[in-house]
Amino acid sequence: MAWILRVVAFLVAAVPALASGDCALPEMRTDIRPGTGAGPTEVTAHVVVLDVLGIDDANQQVTLDFAIFLDWTDPRLAGPEGCRFPVTAVWFPELYLLNSSNLRQLRTQARDQVSVGPEGRVSHVQRFTGDVSSYHSLRDFPFDSHNLEIAMMPVRDQRSDLVLVADDARSGLGRRLNIEGWDISGVRLTEQPFSPLVQEGEYSLLLLTIAAARESSYYVYRLILPLTLVVAMSWAIFWVPRDRYEFRIGLGATSMLTAIAFALSMAGRLPTLGYLTVLDRMLIWAIALIFLTIVEAVVVGRLLHANRENRARSLDRACRVAFPCLLVGGWAVTLL
Repeated sequence: MAWILRVVAFLVAAVPALASGDCALPEMRTDIRPGTGAGPTEVTAHVVVLDVLGIDDANQQVTLDFAIFLDWTDPRLAGPEGCRFPVTAVWFPELYLLNSSNLRQLRTQARDQVSVGPEGRVSHVQRFTGDVSSYHSLRDFPFDSHNLEIAMMPVRDQRSDLVLVADDARSGLGRRLNIEGWDISGVRLTEQPFSPLVQEGEYSLLLLTIAAARESSYYVYRLILPLTLVVAMSWAIFWVPRDRYEFRIGLGATSMLTAIAFALSMAGRLPTLGYLTVLDRMLIWAIALIFLTIVEAVVVGRLLHANRENRARSLDRACRVAFPCLLVGGWAVTLL
């Protein structure tokens, strides 16, 4: 069965060649680009992101399935219209991916061939799948959005010899994406000059930008809302009878331990960073407020021992309003 499928695939690939009647490859040097002496060769490119399979915050990687389409004109191939040739038999603008990656080429016959259209218009498509480094900042986690960038440049030819023309109108996203927890809103393809550190000269850089926004509802309901309830639990201290000194301290300590457990569970979800995220700052402020409720319980206990019950009662009443306001205000400042 497998060999039958291979034969069918071969015949399908050979149909254009059979239709044209003459697929003899003209004599040409593959190391000489088309249009030499008449300015840089223009290669039109567009990229279709077929699927975004995942975004790994810990390893700063994006798992993609995407295809790169290249089109250029080679007058030397104006004759064999409708034919296909190996990329090694013609001039081919090989691209290099600047992002650190672990990509593999899908096993299709078209990846190693070019197709020739009218007037020597040459087309090539290459499909990749795998991991690409993303280098995205997590300072606003879990309310963050990113422009994930993939950069490509020619392996050999400088910008004076080869210019990549970004066809942004034909670039786009697949209809259905498998990624969970992210909203992929679109892609943008641009071209810009680039001077690499390891090579001399200026090259044409193709930059693919994927707009991604994290869906924060999961973290709001699974982390922030329970954390809010833990902090609110510590406020029960302000309603517990002031003579229940041990119970008030125990309630505050329980809230503190619960908040610390939240911090430890969250630590495994993010990489080791040299900066604080929004969720980190919200957690630190919550723990600080819980600590202040324990301090308030100690102060009230000292006031009772000093026979200053009216002062202790006033302090409890003031804290019933002040602490919720401090939590809301502190988190609002954190989100700015």
